[in-house]
Amino acid sequence: MGTAIVVTSGKGGTGKTSITGGVAGSLARLGHSVLCIDMDIGLRNLDISLGLSDRALMDFSDVLEGRCTLHEAAVPHERYPSLSLLTAPMADRPLSL
Repeated sequence: MGTAIVVTSGKGGTGKTSITGGVAGSLARLGHSVLCIDMDIGLRNLDISLGLSDRALMDFSDVLEGRCTLHEAAVPHERYPSLSLLTAPMADRPLSL
């Protein structure tokens, strides 16, 4: 069974993305399988922080709405293959859950 780590705050600019990227990268370097899920629909940027912005083509709404599988949407990191990202939809894209 896996472990979930949630990084959250109601205020912007508190370092959530930086902490998430740092912890995820560290765990991946230690050999753990890591899936980061960016849930910030308003201002997603974990893909940028992890260096995956040009590769994150699908997001969690695609998985939830059945347009693709989690395996298809989760982008593996090139340098750390045990680290993957499932990103949030772009802010201007309607979300119909």
